[in-house]
Amino acid sequence: MTVLPRESSSSSADVRGADISDIAQAPRRFERAITSARVAGAIAALLIAPLLPNLGFGYVLALSGFLLAWAAVLHVLSGRATTADDQERISLVAFVGDCVVIFLGMLTITPEPNWMLFPLFAVLFIITAAFRLGDVGAGAATLVVSLEFVGLALWRERALDLPIQIPYLAFILVLYCLTALIVSAMLREVGVMRRERTALIRDASDAGDLRRADRERRQLLDRERAARADAEVATARLEALQRITDAALARSALDDQLPEMLRRIMPVFEARAALALVPAHPAGSFAVRAAVGLDQLPRASVRVRGGDAERAIQARRPMAILDLSAAELDALVGGPVQASVVAPLHAEGELVGLLYLACERGHTFTPDEVGLLRLIAERVASAIDRAALLDSERRARAAAEAAEGRMRLLLQAGETLGEESAVEGRLEQIVRLAVPKLADFCAIDLLEADGSLRRVALAALDVDIERANWAVASRYRRDPLGTHPVWDVLRDARPVIWAEVDPDRLQRLARNNEHLRQLLERGICAWMGVPLLVQGQVKGSMSFTNAESQRRFAPEDVATAEELAGRVAAAIARSPSDTIG
Repeated sequence: MTVLPRESSSSSADVRGADISDIAQAPRRFERAITSARVAGAIAALLIAPLLPNLGFGYVLALSGFLLAWAAVLHVLSGRATTADDQERISLVAFVGDCVVIFLGMLTITPEPNWMLFPLFAVLFIITAAFRLGDVGAGAATLVVSLEFVGLALWRERALDLPIQIPYLAFILVLYCLTALIVSAMLREVGVMRRERTALIRDASDAGDLRRADRERRQLLDRERAARADAEVATARLEALQRITDAALARSALDDQLPEMLRRIMPVFEARAALALVPAHPAGSFAVRAAVGLDQLPRASVRVRGGDAERAIQARRPMAILDLSAAELDALVGGPVQASVVAPLHAEGELVGLLYLACERGHTFTPDEVGLLRLIAERVASAIDRAALLDSERRARAAAEAAEGRMRLLLQAGETLGEESAVEGRLEQIVRLAVPKLADFCAIDLLEADGSLRRVALAALDVDIERANWAVASRYRRDPLGTHPVWDVLRDARPVIWAEVDPDRLQRLARNNEHLRQLLERGICAWMGVPLLVQGQVKGSMSFTNAESQRRFAPEDVATAEELAGRVAAAIARSPSDTIG
């Protein structure tokens, strides 16, 4: 038995989405249509029945009311049906009830001569049964209404003496059969069409699934490509950050370390120039410590006052320079740039410098790039801070070593001067102790009774210089009226220090033109003379000269020279005068 409304429930498992909902609602739409047809039939009966003269008004109302009540009952029962079994039971009840309704209707109007009009309503019953119960329902309904119609026609003839209209009777029976056949054929065709529609829906659903799967696959591929691109960018940035970190951790001087870091930073942000600046005087000024990407540096320092640059310093984060403060920074690279960014460098909470990048073309710094620049700025700041600490440590170590060397020099000098040997021999050892620990050249000159100076000891880094100086000293005895700075030391009884030796001072040191030429060749850069005082009386002087080392005399060097001269003077005072010379 093929029932169209139930077919929808079986086919609904093969469709999806809105199509399932559409087919699932088919039985309800069918019941609403049948109910509407029943109501229309009741109204038609109400309108047509009064035209039949042999029926009273009560009959008409009873028949119409019965039809309306039956339609309402079936509508309520159909609305409560939730399963296919419920629908099947309602279909059987409706079939039986319709048989009774048709029979009662025909029986009611049997006395009417035109009673055969009512059996036409049985066509609706046949159609309803066909839709509810399929081919079996159509055949059963046709058989029932045909038997009812023939039986009532025979009863009319015998009981009411009303003749049977054979042609019309045959016409009605043929109409019933044709209705059943046509409706069954239509239902079969509709069933085929419905199955084809279901198959098409299933195929369309499968095609939609394929298209949706293909679309999702493309979206996944796009997301994968985007994720891969992001991963490659992130990897490149991590590698760049690692290279910069390696440069920051390199054990090299900051002047070598910073340019290397800047060279590794520039490709990451497509910069044409990169500068590292450190705080300078006055406050708010920054001096260029390293620059990469410039043939020459137009300016050595810049003043940062207000604008985005100062806001970046206060905010402690990188910031693109978009206002007039860029003019000051752009001047460092020799002109305006299309895009620039400054990153403050902080170490231990202190501002240790600025990192400035200038780009060739318009470059919009993304949040990721700003975050990367912040990490890079931390590495650069760490390198500057560590270099400052190392430099401070080196200076402290050098100062400690120098202090230790000066102390060792004085101890060795004390031991040498305490020996029981000729004074001039001990003085010769003293000047050799002073070179190169204290100076590149050292000499001791003593005052003679006639007021002239006699050189008793000298030492130099170069043996040839020693010979040349002994040769000059043997030919010349310094004149008290001369211009040599040693006479200033003797007259004032206090040290004379020349931190710089200009041509005029060099002329005062020379004894003749040949000596001046030798001094020029040596490149003397500093000179110091210290008096030899014995109980307030000047006995001579010690002179110190720096040339080859290009060192300047520090206050510690002056103090050591004075201490050494004091010990030499004390040794001279303890020695008999006849042992000197």
